[in-house]
Amino acid sequence: MGGLVDDIKTFYDPSNAIGGASMFEQVAIHWDDASSRHGMPVDSRGFSDLKDSFVSTHPANIAYKAAQMQNQDLADKFLRRLREAAAAERKQIHSLETQLELVKEVGLNPDKFLEAIESGKAKEKFIKELSEGRQRGITGFPTFKITNTNGESIRLNGFQRYERFEQAFENLSRKKMKKKQVILNDENVLKFIEKYMKVATQEVATLFEIEKEEAFKILSKLQHEEKIISIPAGNDFFWLFHEHKDQKDS
Repeated sequence: MGGLVDDIKTFYDPSNAIGGASMFEQVAIHWDDASSRHGMPVDSRGFSDLKDSFVSTHPANIAYKAAQMQNQDLADKFLRRLREAAAAERKQIHSLETQLELVKEVGLNPDKFLEAIESGKAKEKFIKELSEGRQRGITGFPTFKITNTNGESIRLNGFQRYERFEQAFENLSRKKMKKKQVILNDENVLKFIEKYMKVATQEVATLFEIEKEEAFKILSKLQHEEKIISIPAGNDFFWLFHEHKDQKDS
């Protein structure tokens, strides 16, 4: 966890010229611009909801550490839900109430989660990660470190396209890793959605190496056939099976 915004009153991002009295409006513009590049759904209107209550990103960072203390797999699902909620669902993930809602949704124990928060144990783990990040010279987010079995590593800074990760994997494996080709058909699209339960249009496009518009057409067809449903998510949609429609209001 990187703790990007310690205190909103003193935060300034020089690379994107974000900070000061108009910060929330600036971030909204930045997120819309970023969405046009990475393709994932964003609802930038959510930033106007934050003006009266948002102070720092640290509570959400600490929440993930609390989830990690229970179960790593569920913590990763929780992190995904935090990201979906913040970016595309206009939810205030710095709020403990929202965090508990998502904790229950992914199957974590809310009592254990609260104990980790209130005892300060989760915060201790977060502070340790902040220190580790500084020691490694990490100044921007996201930052990725990819390491092979020989201890050789490649660091990628900032937003990266999937192809850049493929290059890193090839270089670190001396091209011994072979990319699995996934055939584009309805069955495999449905398998992908079943595995991850809720996916974005761009994720389908990336997996099958097609344009986002083509992925949307395929997903719309499957929805018309009543095999999946869509959930509006800011400037795009999430797609899931009917049996997971209880997430529609999540």
